[in-house]
Amino acid sequence: MSLILHKYLLILNFCLCFISGQTLKLEIKEYRPFPAEIDLLELKPTKFNWSIGNRFILLDEVKNQLLEINLSGKLNLPTGDGIENSVYGQIIWMGVAPEGIRVVDRLENEILHLDYRLNSIQKTLIDPRLYPEMVTMNSWGIMYLYSKTYNAIYSSERSRINSIPFIDLSKERLPSNCFIDMASNDNGDLGLLSCAGTIYVFSQNGKMKLSSPCNIKSPEHIIPFRDDWLILNNVGKMESMESNKQYAIPASSIPILDVQSINKAIVVLAQDHILIIDVE
Repeated sequence: MSLILHKYLLILNFCLCFISGQTLKLEIKEYRPFPAEIDLLELKPTKFNWSIGNRFILLDEVKNQLLEINLSGKLNLPTGDGIENSVYGQIIWMGVAPEGIRVVDRLENEILHLDYRLNSIQKTLIDPRLYPEMVTMNSWGIMYLYSKTYNAIYSSERSRINSIPFIDLSKERLPSNCFIDMASNDNGDLGLLSCAGTIYVFSQNGKMKLSSPCNIKSPEHIIPFRDDWLILNNVGKMESMESNKQYAIPASSIPILDVQSINKAIVVLAQDHILIIDVE
């Protein structure tokens, strides 16, 4: 058995633990290494999202290149007019909507519409011109776009932007207007992580429900999980907002580039693989 194979067999049998040492009922369900084609194409994915058929969409933010990996590790690249990486301004987000895949280009101020095979369908101009920094989508397909220019979060359904802010952050009188991540849960709540490490949760009506500081150093990511919110940093520390307990992601998947919650699993994007952590 090769050392590499042995290493990953150990990973698959690894259980996440409290930093203090207590074992949790969290187990690594699947390890998906990147195919060699990604290196050959000189791509370095930094963001990802789940797609249909147990596939993942990946984004190289430097090259503005989308790609898709299926269950067997086969790559699929976008096709069609306007999807070549040279025409993208600055892709900041991609996700699966009921009608297909949506991609947000910040500099072009556009929402790109793709089918589930990454074929280009159409583009929609974002109006007002938000130049959004962050985007998330809830389970009903409603997109939320954070605009630093307007210091507000706008909602979009079927690519139609509501001109009235969903949340006007200037009116919330928050101690900081710097935010680094945003996510929404199955109940329609919106979680916002500030640069100072404070979590703000807003209801589906745009009203603030609660705020709380997190205790891990340099938090970067916020994800919903069941009735809780989890905050992670890039070196594998994770904290529950509900319990304030801290956990550790396996060192083999550090640094964490991106993280998502999918059904009953936490999914981590690392430099050369995707790690799926099952929660019992």
